[in-house]
Amino acid sequence: MMREHFNLGFTVIIGVVIVMLTGLWSPGIWAQSTAEGDNLIQAVKTKVKPKIDGVLDDPVWQSPALKKTFISYEPRYGDELSMETQVWVANDSKNLYFAFQCSDPEPDKIKTSLTKRDNMFGDDWVSVSIDAAGAGQTAYTLYVNPNGIQGDGLASGISMSEDMSPDFVWDSAAKMTGNGYRVEISLPLKSISFKSGKEVKMGILFRRKINRLSCIGAWPDIKLNRAILDSQAKVVFLDLKEQRKIEVLPSLTYTNNHDRVTPDTWAKTYDKLQFGIGLKYGITSSITADLTYNPDFSQVESDAFQVEVNQRYPLFYSEKRPFFMEGMDIFNFWTYIYGYLPTPVHTRQIVDPTWGAKLTGSIGNFSFGLLSAGDEFPGQKWDVGVNPNQDKQAFFGVARGKYSLGSDNYVGFLYSGRGFADEYNHVVGADGAIRVANKHRIRASLIHSASRDSEGKVTNGPDTNYGTFVYTYGSKVFQWVGVLEHFGRDLRVDSAFLQRTGINMGRMWSTVNFYIDEKKISWLKRISPEIQADYIHDLYTHMDDSLVSTSLNFQLIKEAYLILTYQFSKESWLGQTFDLNLFRVTGQVRLTNWLRVAAAAYRHESIYYYAVPAFKGKGNIYKVILDLQPSKNLNQYFSYTHNDLSSSGNKLYNVNLYYSKTTYQFNKYFYLRAVLQYDSYRERVLTDFLASFTLIPGTVLHVGYGGLYENRDWVNNRWVIGEGDLINIKRSFFAKVSYLWRF
Repeated sequence: MMREHFNLGFTVIIGVVIVMLTGLWSPGIWAQSTAEGDNLIQAVKTKVKPKIDGVLDDPVWQSPALKKTFISYEPRYGDELSMETQVWVANDSKNLYFAFQCSDPEPDKIKTSLTKRDNMFGDDWVSVSIDAAGAGQTAYTLYVNPNGIQGDGLASGISMSEDMSPDFVWDSAAKMTGNGYRVEISLPLKSISFKSGKEVKMGILFRRKINRLSCIGAWPDIKLNRAILDSQAKVVFLDLKEQRKIEVLPSLTYTNNHDRVTPDTWAKTYDKLQFGIGLKYGITSSITADLTYNPDFSQVESDAFQVEVNQRYPLFYSEKRPFFMEGMDIFNFWTYIYGYLPTPVHTRQIVDPTWGAKLTGSIGNFSFGLLSAGDEFPGQKWDVGVNPNQDKQAFFGVARGKYSLGSDNYVGFLYSGRGFADEYNHVVGADGAIRVANKHRIRASLIHSASRDSEGKVTNGPDTNYGTFVYTYGSKVFQWVGVLEHFGRDLRVDSAFLQRTGINMGRMWSTVNFYIDEKKISWLKRISPEIQADYIHDLYTHMDDSLVSTSLNFQLIKEAYLILTYQFSKESWLGQTFDLNLFRVTGQVRLTNWLRVAAAAYRHESIYYYAVPAFKGKGNIYKVILDLQPSKNLNQYFSYTHNDLSSSGNKLYNVNLYYSKTTYQFNKYFYLRAVLQYDSYRERVLTDFLASFTLIPGTVLHVGYGGLYENRDWVNNRWVIGEGDLINIKRSFFAKVSYLWRF
């Protein structure tokens, strides 16, 4: 009874915090967004569309540039960028335009490449982040390298990071010059959600990365412990009229799969020609409806192999399907990302969707999203036995709303649900954040679930709650984070990536930054010692886990860093508590413009979870990455991972993972790629070969071939896995074509 009262009390405390966030709004104590005045930009209105070629000879660019001082925020905060960056902003009735002139006294040292979209972040680049709705909740971020290659993502008011998975339709070009490089960007109004009007204010922020100096700067400067959305200036665009989005995206996919039945025969070829279609309709310029049929095939590369042996928790694989990636920033719900519930809405739980529907948008300071989908995976035919729910679908539904309270403060709510046959799972939650006196931020969330399983058991009550409370303090020299989390024993969130339930967790993390005088040591930027302490109480076993970790972090030039870590922990498993030690060294350096090297080495003690009773072993983990670019068109990425564990002189497991990816980029639209993966533990090889042409996101042609090889031996008319020769057991061919129609 005392345990139940404690669990209930823990979640009530967090619930009270949520109520405070929603009800005690006092703008006087909250940090306000950057004042206008010097940070108010008037965009140039043009009737003549500039030619996007990177030359900057168009009439619109002859107006005075914004000669702003870019302030570094990574790896040092507060330094002025040593190289001048000029910016222009303009618009016409259909597009927003941006131009950059980036000076560099040593242009031959500029790092750039000809590569596929979103693969240019190791280069020099410039970016513009636009809060089109002006509500401080979402910003579109457009990156361009000196070859005109694009990267794009969404910055959210919830997360300090950006979601780089979405792809938008926009145009860019760049040219190298004798004293740097130039960039032009054209962003169609149909690609963003905004509020139309005669004078439209949007948030805006510009950034520049100088690769060889390992330096990223911004204007306005990104404040300490702040995200992009809380650091933006305001830009005024004149006469932006409502742009109704109407898009039709038909696709045709052909797949051909073979499985080897015996050493000499293959099963009958499985051919499938599948038609899919996506529809997008702009109800207003800021509210969009999406419908899709057969959205399941989209990723053109298999998930990378991970070490799957001796894992206590499930492994995370990111979403790669465009329908589910686009607009997912709205569905972001705050949980502690480094905890056991990193995301309550993980759309890969919708395994094999037949249809999907979304409604997303914003009205003033309120943004919302509705998502629904049908998943035929749980109703598929079983290989062995009869599925009692064969041909039935699971239905997913998610509703999300957020209300901006100014700056990066907000309150929000979430509903997610899944129903299949007689099962159901309903989840409701609330989250919010406030910033106090600039350097302090409080974030909290509360979730409650109600479920019925396949056997008819209903779970609903204090033991189905989740709550988290996070306090953050940040200054130039000192950062501190405190976390409290509660996971009820019967918590169930079918839409989430949830690793563990039935625990209370506390965490403290802190770091101190020592900035090095560049005049004395030019190659060293910052030294940061860190400490982390965790405590976990298991509500099932009443046993405890604890961890203390200390690190020393060196940030250097040339994208280089070195981190030394020592960790001591106590971990409980099946009635035993084990003392575990770990020492880790990780680092990276870009030796030249064409070679980046990264490496990690661990010496650790770990529980061998497969044994009964479990026992402790000692092991090693090594990882090496080589990223080579011998020419602007060719890229070779190679990684090697080793993981072993031994006890009393006996090797418990020994895993080697090899990954190779070779890409030849003919131009920014077309590339060839070959991927080779090898897993020594499972004795398997995976190959992926792809030819890919992307005119714009949505208008694509992919042709690929893949094969899976395993060590198998044919004994007594059956396969014995792990013995014999390496043979091809699966092979597949696919082709996909889609075309985006915009009206």
